[in-house]
Amino acid sequence: MNRFAFPRTLPPCAPVQPAFSHHFSGWQLGMGLPEALAGLLPGLFILSEENPGCRSAAVGMALWSMQAHPLHPDLARWAVKAVNLGLKADRALARLMVLSADMKRPEEGEAADTWYELARQDDRSLILRFLAVVLGNPETGLGWLHFIWRDLIHLGRPEIAKAALDMVKWTEASLPLRTRFEADRAFHCLPPEEALPVIEDLDPATWGLWRAYAGGETLLRMGRTGEAKGALAGLWQAIPWHVNLTLKLHDLFRPTPVAGPEDCAEAAVLVYSWNKADLLAATLESLLASDIGPARVFALDNGSTDHTDRVLAHAAQQFGADRFHIETLPVNVGAPAARNWLLSLPEVRKARWAAFLDDDIVLPKDWLLRLLGPVRGRDDIGAVGCRITAAVPPYGLQSADYNIFPTAPQASEPGALPSRVPVYDNCAGTTDTGLFTYTRACLSVSGCCHLVNLRSVGRTGPFDLRYTPSQFDDLDRDLRANLDGTPALYVGGLAVRHVQHSSLARSKTAKQIGQVMGNKLKLDTKYSDEELIRLGRDNRALLWHDLEQKSRFLVDRLGLNA
Repeated sequence: MNRFAFPRTLPPCAPVQPAFSHHFSGWQLGMGLPEALAGLLPGLFILSEENPGCRSAAVGMALWSMQAHPLHPDLARWAVKAVNLGLKADRALARLMVLSADMKRPEEGEAADTWYELARQDDRSLILRFLAVVLGNPETGLGWLHFIWRDLIHLGRPEIAKAALDMVKWTEASLPLRTRFEADRAFHCLPPEEALPVIEDLDPATWGLWRAYAGGETLLRMGRTGEAKGALAGLWQAIPWHVNLTLKLHDLFRPTPVAGPEDCAEAAVLVYSWNKADLLAATLESLLASDIGPARVFALDNGSTDHTDRVLAHAAQQFGADRFHIETLPVNVGAPAARNWLLSLPEVRKARWAAFLDDDIVLPKDWLLRLLGPVRGRDDIGAVGCRITAAVPPYGLQSADYNIFPTAPQASEPGALPSRVPVYDNCAGTTDTGLFTYTRACLSVSGCCHLVNLRSVGRTGPFDLRYTPSQFDDLDRDLRANLDGTPALYVGGLAVRHVQHSSLARSKTAKQIGQVMGNKLKLDTKYSDEELIRLGRDNRALLWHDLEQKSRFLVDRLGLNA
């Protein structure tokens, strides 16, 4: 019995339709963020006037969007339109659609700036005083709740999110929203065994689609995979157009292979560091505790002036001198040169894969086995990466798979910098809902923890020194690998915790921002129009082929009975 069943009110819908690929350049990229849904819905509703398949998808997407993001400023309006097209919505949810569509939103300004500053400071007392003012306003309280909710979850302090819900002036019409946000707080902030009953208590008539997803994902986190598959399969049958759900469910029925310890002999583990001794020590401790089989570790001290040398010496004692090799440079040569230095070592060149690790990550025990598993015996993949999250709960997402919009390069406006490489970051800054736990080939993966195919390096060249000291060097190498016919592979079932954000996120001074902008300019002017068009075309074909195959598998396995 599926404990997360819901009323079957949606019309049947095929998972992949010609209109999706013909009319949407980015459909295949995924729809794990509300912004992606908001971008697709207008076109779907236009097509629904003459295309019954698009009408079914539009109605289903509008219902899912409203349940998954109930106070989003744009999505509620499409949900109202779906009701006007015949969607049978629960009365309580229909009232919420109208309320959310007409709700007054907070504007960017002094109050919003104050909130951003408070969220960075994480001062509990000041945050609560601010929340009491903005959430207690009957006219704008719900708008503020939507505006700040993601930040409240990212704070990782469930009691503040709970207090925020107590401060809202709920009405009879809006009260079902409270239970929905309480379930969201439980889903992200509480242990799964505590979150499950809160999610299960939601009214299936009002929140059935999201309740099924959150319940299924929570069961997965508890290790109850069989029950989770049942809940998510029932949801997919109703909304099979959902790209992320399709990819995730496929991997549940056909899990990504995992390598054995003996396969690790094909990899060399490479790490470089500059003046982050304590973070490096924690990274190496997690590496030591992981299962890397006979793989050897090569560490480079990139001109550090702190106690990095002592950290590396201690690690050599723990790993053993035969498994841990240290390189020391007198000055910091930057990330691309450091990577190339390690790649040039004779022992590294004997390996098939180079596993690059940042010096501020926390590795799970099976990280290398999970990365090597799907590429055993393959030479058609240029790099393998994984899901990168924050290091502390609730594990905000930093990166998943990167792909490119299949659009021709546009001429820059007079006086503006060019932006010719339209890479789509499909998850950064959001909470980890589980919608990115899938495996598929892609354009690029995060350089934070990834394998690089050394035969690909031999054909396309090492990391480009023009991106010194850092930023975009790994993306650039992945672009060259794609042009060589060896795309990257994203293994989203593996999560690596990252203590610090990317250099782009950390850049605050004018000098740092200028460095990042300069490297972005180098990337945007490096490739010809023909190369960028080819990258977009090939990447799009790759994603569509993968999606079509996995959709067919699920239809054959589960059928469609919305």
